[in-house]
Amino acid sequence: ESRSKDEEHCPWTCFACGRRGHKAMDKECPANGRNCNKCNAIGHFGLRCPKSKRSFKQEISEQPSKKIRSVEASDNRSEEMDTKKVYYTFYGGNTSNVVEVNIGGVSTEMLVDSGSDANLITSKTWQKLKFRQVELLSCRKGGNKILRSYASEVPLVILGTFQAVVMVGELSTEAEFFVVENGQRDLIGDFTSKRLGILKVGLDVQSVQGGSTETMPFSSIKGAKVHIQMDPDVKPVFQPLRRIPIALEDAVNKKLDDLLRRDIIEVKTGPATWVSPLVVANKANGEIRLCVDLRRVNQAVVRERHPMPVVEDVVAKIGRGRIWSVLDIKDAFFLLKLDEES
Repeated sequence: ESRSKDEEHCPWTCFACGRRGHKAMDKECPANGRNCNKCNAIGHFGLRCPKSKRSFKQEISEQPSKKIRSVEASDNRSEEMDTKKVYYTFYGGNTSNVVEVNIGGVSTEMLVDSGSDANLITSKTWQKLKFRQVELLSCRKGGNKILRSYASEVPLVILGTFQAVVMVGELSTEAEFFVVENGQRDLIGDFTSKRLGILKVGLDVQSVQGGSTETMPFSSIKGAKVHIQMDPDVKPVFQPLRRIPIALEDAVNKKLDDLLRRDIIEVKTGPATWVSPLVVANKANGEIRLCVDLRRVNQAVVRERHPMPVVEDVVAKIGRGRIWSVLDIKDAFFLLKLDEES
C-alpha cells in the first residue's frame, strides 16, 4: 500500500518498465535482466521498447497528471493564437554547424539552424533521451503549433512536445522541443541558439580604420550611369522652398558642404524646370538624413517593370549557404551616378 502511494506521487516514470517510484536501472525495477520481446535487448519490457513508436505516446499519457494539467492550461489560453501562426524549419544539408547540446542532463548533437523558428527532435533521438533518463520540466502528447519546412505546404507530424533545461558550455536556458515523425536530424532553432550564445548578432560598425569616410573621396560604381525616363506630356512642377528649423540649420549646412566636397551633389545655377523641396529626417543614431520630396517628380517618371522574386526562388538559392549576415550599406544610392539628361 505504501509503495502504491509512493508511485502515485512520484514525479517520474521508469522508462524501462513503465512504473512510477523508481528510475531505470534501479535494483527494484522488474525489467532488470529481462529480455525485450521486440528487440531482444536486455533491461526493458517490450511495451517500453525504445524502437516502438507507441513508447512515446505511452510516456506522454503516463506523465504525472499534476504537470500535464499545468502545461495544458497554459497552452489552452494561447492555443487559438498559436495555431494560426506557422513555425518554419529549414534544413540545408550543412553538417558543419553541429554542436553538442545537453538536454535535461543528456548530451546529443544538434544542427544549429538560424532559419528555424523551433527546436526539433527526431523520434529516434527522443527514444535515446528517454533511455538515458532525461529530466523534463514538462511533457505532453502532440502539439498546438504548426510546423512546416520552407517551400512545403505539408505540416510536419508532431508526436509530442516537451520542455527541458538545455545547456551548451557554461550557458543554459529553458527551451521547448518538438518531437517530429520521420525527421532528418535534430535542429536547434534561432531563438534558443542566441540564448545559448551559439549565434551572435554582430554590432554595427561605426568607424573605418585608415581614414574617416567623411573626408575620403566618394567612389561610385564604375561604368554605371542611371537614366531616368521622363514623360514629356507631364508639365514640370516648381515647388517652393520649405523652411528648415533654426535648430537644424548648422547640421544641414554641414551635411550639404560635405556632399559638395565629396562630389555627390553639385550646385545648379540658372533657370530650372523641376524643383523639389529638401526634407530633413532624424536618424536613430541622432544624426540627420537629407531627403528630397520627389512625389511630384515621380508622377512624371516612366517606370520600368521588373518581376519580383518569390520565396521559393530565394530559398532554392540559399539552401547551401553557410554564412549569413545583414549588410547595411552606407549611402548606397549615392553609388549610382545619374547621366547628364537625368
